[in-house]
Amino acid sequence: MKYLLIVFSIVSSMLQAQEAASVKVISRTQQDRVLLRWAVDQPQAWKEANARGFLIERSTISRNGEAVVPIERSMLVTGPLKPKPLEAWETLATKDQNAAILAQALYGDSFETSAPGEGLGAIYAINEELEQRFTFGLLAAEQNYEAAKLAGWAFEDTTAKKGQNYIYTITVAIPGDSTLIIKNGTVYSSLDDFEPLPKPIGFFGLFEDNHANLSWNFNLLQELYTNYSIERSEDNSVFEQLNAAPIFSVQESNGPNGTSLSYTDSIPNNKTFYYRIKGKTAFGEVSPPSEIVSGKAQENLAFSPRITRKEIPTDSTATLYWEFDQKGNDLITGFEVHRANSDNGPFEVVKKNISNTARTTTVGGLKRINYFTVVALGKNGVKSESFAAMIQPVDSTPPLPPTELSAALDTTGILRLSWKKNSEEDLKGYRIFTANNPDVEFNEITSKTHVSEIFVDTIPIKNLNNKIYFKIKAEDFRYNQSKFSEVLIVDKPDVTPPSPPFFKRYSSNTDGIALQWTPSSSKDVNSQIIYRRNNAKTDPLWEQITEIKSALDSTYTDTSLQSTGSYSYTIIAKDKVGLESSVTEALTLFWNGKEIQEDDIKFSGTVDRELRFINLSWKMKDIPIVEYRLYRGTTKDDLKLYKVIDGSSNGYNDTSLEINTDYWYGLQAILNGGRTSPIKEINLKY
Repeated sequence: MKYLLIVFSIVSSMLQAQEAASVKVISRTQQDRVLLRWAVDQPQAWKEANARGFLIERSTISRNGEAVVPIERSMLVTGPLKPKPLEAWETLATKDQNAAILAQALYGDSFETSAPGEGLGAIYAINEELEQRFTFGLLAAEQNYEAAKLAGWAFEDTTAKKGQNYIYTITVAIPGDSTLIIKNGTVYSSLDDFEPLPKPIGFFGLFEDNHANLSWNFNLLQELYTNYSIERSEDNSVFEQLNAAPIFSVQESNGPNGTSLSYTDSIPNNKTFYYRIKGKTAFGEVSPPSEIVSGKAQENLAFSPRITRKEIPTDSTATLYWEFDQKGNDLITGFEVHRANSDNGPFEVVKKNISNTARTTTVGGLKRINYFTVVALGKNGVKSESFAAMIQPVDSTPPLPPTELSAALDTTGILRLSWKKNSEEDLKGYRIFTANNPDVEFNEITSKTHVSEIFVDTIPIKNLNNKIYFKIKAEDFRYNQSKFSEVLIVDKPDVTPPSPPFFKRYSSNTDGIALQWTPSSSKDVNSQIIYRRNNAKTDPLWEQITEIKSALDSTYTDTSLQSTGSYSYTIIAKDKVGLESSVTEALTLFWNGKEIQEDDIKFSGTVDRELRFINLSWKMKDIPIVEYRLYRGTTKDDLKLYKVIDGSSNGYNDTSLEINTDYWYGLQAILNGGRTSPIKEINLKY
């Protein structure tokens, strides 16, 4: 559940555009109850609401995963919740100043107070007394949940049950004839959403002379904890709270890294102390303690070195001179020299064991850029360090050439170059060069030193060059340039479709239609696709019949035709990146169909003398037949046309018969276009 911080949400909404007042409500689920907190977000409406009181309605919207229809609604209070009488506040107000401030805001004749904590100066200046009561009342209620309940701004629902989901509605008890408008506040809650409070995180300490500086990030858990307490122990066992008032932030949040809370504890030097913090929610819940931070304060050195002069006697050595008060000689064991590549470090020790009376030393192994500090080593283990001094010897050594070049170039001409970052400490950047031919002089395309290892540019795509070439130089702060990098070859994306092939010959036979064409003249063709259209159909569509995975093949026979008729063909070429040529002009041909051989006809007959008929049956290959012609005779050479039968039939019963007679039958198929099959013959004795 996401918590609403009253200090920020209510007060900031008051100071922004004034819309209709409304009730703002938050909830917190515990194992056996639901805790509610609310407030009205405008001063005058807040005053009216306190006088009229608040009503709480609970709506049960689901139970054990099933929606409750109709929604069950119940009032959790018998009458409006109003601030308790002043005498009811006495016990709590004597223990907690937040309760005293809230009682004063509700009942005081006049109102002048300070914030219950630190940092009130960050809150907007509020001059009118009502606004002061409003602001400080909300702030105090945020820090003490029991005080919020006394004010009629909080409630515990102990009748909530697990497995049920609720919507709570907080309403100001406004009479029906009133013109006052305060919008209701609603919040969802369920006991099933209970989660234990987490430990505060991000707690750390810095131990200095006679004090410990403790800090943590308030924003990391601002949705849970409205304030914190800090505890200290001398034995890491028994802890005591240090702060009398809660520690909280009144600054507006700027994200997870926006606000740090801090606490300074005065402690004696050379003794270890242990610290931890606990968070507190707007409902009075206290978190588990944070991880423990420990340390001991130590006396600071009263004196620090200061580098006054530096010399470079050779290209690889430097001499440093510094000041350090002679009074501090007896407090230190000596000096060290630290070095880094930048003013921000990290620094490493480059020379040790320098006498406590020395004020100059020479260090070797200079790099292109050097930042030196002189560190005084206190006898008590405390160090004091000078400010960094930069030393840069004369540099005529260029950087190494860049390596690991790569490029990405899209079809719009957007180029993205990248390479490995050079490791030179004095590297300033890079210079980028290009050419359309690797054998000519490369031209620089950077007008100034490019400081990133990524370069984005736009280049022309549609020209005669299929490749573009790049080289890069590295440059240091002394303007020494490296040699050229290796040449990077970038293939330009193909945005030009291939030229189309075209048909030059064709032929039609009983197997199908044979096509021959001249292939595309483009060199990057990857395949050729042939499309066919059946012109006999009412709405003929082009269908792909084959894709030839070769740029050189130029013949194809379409053997998938099923019926005679008019067919059109076209062909396209497709290149390696999927670009397609324009379609070839359609070639329209007529196919007469396949020939039927005698073996393609299965023809047989059976004699049934009892019922006095001969049953003839036949079966053809999957070829469309217009009609069958049945021939009959008493000899093989005496066959005459006997019957014409529909092409969808596969049999015939002959009943015009004479006993003890030989019959010869012949069957012939008639195809589209009038083509005929051979006559298949059989002999039967009746």
